[in-house]
Amino acid sequence: MGTTGAARTRGDFDVVRYRVRLLPARHEIEVSMEVPFAAATEGTIALETPTWVPGDYEFVPYGRDVFGVRAADAATGAPLRVRRSGWQGYAISGVTGDVTVTYTGYCSSWDFSEACGIVGESTAVLTGARYLRVPSHPGPCAVAYELPAGWAVHHPSGAEELGEHEWLYPSYEILLDTPVSFGDFRMIVRDVRGTPFHFVFLDSTIGSDGEVEEFTERVDAAAATFHDVFGSFPFEDYTFVCSVNPNAQWGLEHLTSTMVGLGPDVFTNPDQNATGVRVCAHELFHAWNVRRLRPAPLGDLDLAGGSFTEGLWLAEGFTRYYEFLSCTRANVYTPAQFFSAVVNYYRHLEALPAYERVSPVDASLASFLNHSDKYPGRVNDAIDYYDAGMLIAFATDVLLRTETPLESLDTAFAAFYEEFAGRGTGYTPETVRDFFEQLHPGSGKLAYVAATTPGALPVVDALVRLGFEVHHAPVPALGVVFLNDGAPTIYGVLDDSPAAAEGLASEDVIAAVDGRPFELPALEWAVAHSPTVEIEVWRGNERLHRAVAPEARERIARLVWKGDGAQAALVSRWLGRPFDLPPGSDVPLDFYENFHGVETVV
Repeated sequence: MGTTGAARTRGDFDVVRYRVRLLPARHEIEVSMEVPFAAATEGTIALETPTWVPGDYEFVPYGRDVFGVRAADAATGAPLRVRRSGWQGYAISGVTGDVTVTYTGYCSSWDFSEACGIVGESTAVLTGARYLRVPSHPGPCAVAYELPAGWAVHHPSGAEELGEHEWLYPSYEILLDTPVSFGDFRMIVRDVRGTPFHFVFLDSTIGSDGEVEEFTERVDAAAATFHDVFGSFPFEDYTFVCSVNPNAQWGLEHLTSTMVGLGPDVFTNPDQNATGVRVCAHELFHAWNVRRLRPAPLGDLDLAGGSFTEGLWLAEGFTRYYEFLSCTRANVYTPAQFFSAVVNYYRHLEALPAYERVSPVDASLASFLNHSDKYPGRVNDAIDYYDAGMLIAFATDVLLRTETPLESLDTAFAAFYEEFAGRGTGYTPETVRDFFEQLHPGSGKLAYVAATTPGALPVVDALVRLGFEVHHAPVPALGVVFLNDGAPTIYGVLDDSPAAAEGLASEDVIAAVDGRPFELPALEWAVAHSPTVEIEVWRGNERLHRAVAPEARERIARLVWKGDGAQAALVSRWLGRPFDLPPGSDVPLDFYENFHGVETVV
């Protein structure tokens, strides 16, 4: 391929170099690689795409979009044999010197776009997942881009700029962790505590012109709360790569940036606006928690076979906690909404049979099975470690704040970060237990037991400790679950419920309730008022009739504030907002939002 950009020196002979040409009309990239002879083993060089990317815990055929792979001796131009090796890779044989590899990548898959990026006609974003890697040579590597006329480029920090549109990365992992934006995008640059924050909007929607500045201000306010926790930012600048296209189901953190899908209603719907701010806050918190502070073995990634960890309940769950806490401190949510979210995350978890069967540690280890896809039976055999970890963080924070006036999860987690960020292969649940236990006896044990034991989230105890009364009440239920707006299709059936006893199954489609066409409010009314509910379902081409008698199950029905002035002052300091609810007042439990999907149990 020859050199790109800056002249090569004797010391950089081991750099893998890429030249990437963007072809927006074809939604493709043409890639040329220069692979040093040092990468060869017995005359063979292996190339492959990752089978997964950090933060997106599932095996994906990213190699599907790679085609036309060719190889040649870099000195003579003589072609070399290329054959497929496994499902994601290639083997180049007959290697006697440096090798030039060329191929094309198809970049129009929204399904792959979160991890790989996408090339549109006017804008594009690309990550290292689009480039074949050399497993025997994890770094360093350089990428030079050839852009269409008039296209701009924005590159996050974390790499050395070698020349125009060319960067040098310490490793392939850093390249994988750096999305680069191209084209006719809109960029807003803001300052948060002396650090530049870039907002790259790849597209626009109704309200973009008038509301985008206020949106970025709200994200900045949440970012400032993280600076307050840690005392600094772990980067020289940060980039939010944003899309409002409904196909952009993005929310993937990177070292100094993130890709976020905000949705087309983000500037016109206040609830969606708040959710967009919260997603940005979640991904930003990952700059500390998971990009630098990692659970074992994520400190030493296996991009081919997967890295299976016990610690996602903390890596993702504590991040979910701080997404809500930061947005409360930044006036995006009210204190009442904060506590409503805590209660509803708990209510949704404890309603599932899986809650009593699966620990957050086990759910973390099974992440490659349950992270992304909602599947039949999930309600019985999987819990969301994001949700469980959020509640562990909440209970730990309550314990620290109520027993130690100068201690909180803010100070404890900042200390944990300082101790273990970038250390070895990562922390373990035992590391967490021992560190927190040393800070304050009881806090480490609480987190560890809740993480390693099914059905042991101490949420009710934490609420009582704060000054709330928690009232339970029986609620009639069938045990069928709907996901988001998916009714009348049954997403799940609780296997210890009346619906399971009568043979209803996931993916059944309810046709009628008590002889009337299905409507979800009508089903909920019938369950609440009828001793038996007549349900007709389609199972494929088979129409079935079931008579199901609802059974009562206990759930939190009311949250009443009974705290004194000192407890109210504690909550106010904690949430950064006045908490002046009169004693005896109910906290409305009407707020719940989960970007993994809302499960409605009937």
